[in-house]
Amino acid sequence: MTNLAGKTIVLTRPVEQSSELAELLVEVGVNVLLVPLIKIVGPSDGGRKLKAALERADDYDWIVVTSANGAQSIASFIKSLATSDARRPKIAAVGTATEQALGCAADFMPSTANAQTLVREFPFGEGRVLLAQVENLGGAVDSSVARGLSERGWLVDEAAAYQTVAATPSEQEVAQASQADAVVFYSGSAVRSWRAGVGIKTPHVVIAIGESTARVARNLNIQVSSVAAQTTSSAVVAALVGVFEQQRP
Repeated sequence: MTNLAGKTIVLTRPVEQSSELAELLVEVGVNVLLVPLIKIVGPSDGGRKLKAALERADDYDWIVVTSANGAQSIASFIKSLATSDARRPKIAAVGTATEQALGCAADFMPSTANAQTLVREFPFGEGRVLLAQVENLGGAVDSSVARGLSERGWLVDEAAAYQTVAATPSEQEVAQASQADAVVFYSGSAVRSWRAGVGIKTPHVVIAIGESTARVARNLNIQVSSVAAQTTSSAVVAALVGVFEQQRP
């Protein structure tokens, strides 16, 4: 039994992506509240740019995928390459969850499952990279990974693989979430949705996955208790255990 027993913890990812972490937390006595604050939908262009890039996949030396959601959007294409005569680009996945969503072994994964480490450890080169990632507000993609890869010599084409939209919690979910002991945010979109849907009151323990998520939280005056460097369920549990251990009298 851990120090999490008896705690109420809110998970804000879509339900289908929260099952593994929820099961781990329930096993150690946590009351888990599933309050999905975002929905995963296709990019605003209907995926046309990504589809066009994939149709000329042999132009690329690498396809880089920075999330499991992005991987799911191209998994069927990657599978089709395995049975075709076309040259398959190498595949880089940000972590094991992304690799699993792709349905094939990645040629490169960073030592730590986050975009910053992927960029830092990605090989230098002079070829072409297709970067499939999330579309942000206004139809743009986050260019920080593309810039990092460009600095390592690559020509980078960015394409939106999906976008997140806010999911509105019910009144009951709002009431329960505002009384919880902790909340886990996986994205800046979820943080913004929390502020819009739940309001000012936030559990005294806030776990952010990645520095970009933490930055959005801080900009909205939400105090972050711990930043989990990886998206794995074990990393999130470790972050929660660490924070509650520090708060023991």
